[in-house]
Amino acid sequence: MFIRKLVSYWTASIFIMNSSTSEAAPPATMNSSYLFTASVTLGKRYGPIPMVGGGIRVVEPFTGGTIDGPNFHATIEGGHASPIVLNDTTTEKGGSVQYPFIYVYGYTDDGQPFYIQEEGIGNRVSQNTRLIINVGGSHSYLQTSYVIAQMRFIENEGGPTTVAVDCYSIPMIA
Repeated sequence: MFIRKLVSYWTASIFIMNSSTSEAAPPATMNSSYLFTASVTLGKRYGPIPMVGGGIRVVEPFTGGTIDGPNFHATIEGGHASPIVLNDTTTEKGGSVQYPFIYVYGYTDDGQPFYIQEEGIGNRVSQNTRLIINVGGSHSYLQTSYVIAQMRFIENEGGPTTVAVDCYSIPMIA
């Protein structure tokens, strides 16, 4: 009896795995929703700090910034980027690859404190990252959102360097 139930369960499992939903083609594009753009002003760089096993770490404090989007507005009070920089030997031209580690905190326009942690990969001028956002109140939905971002490095002639991070939410697929 046990074996008959096991075979029945196994057969049903195979049918489910081979059903048309598992064979459906993936969507041509990924649907995302624009959330906000975070802009930060970089302070004086610290480093390079050598790391055991190779590479360096650079620390760049933020002297201020803003977050502006359709449903999320905030002031960045502080934070820093502390990327690990490695020599890229995978291409003919070489160069460097960065693993950014970015942390910011501040207050939303309605007074809620927030904390954002960001990690990813790229180089000094462009990066793809993922954000983890801790915030409450009407913005608490951001804590369960999967947020991806692309960074733009903006050199201001004669002024401080600014980094703009365009952030998008990707929906969960059931």
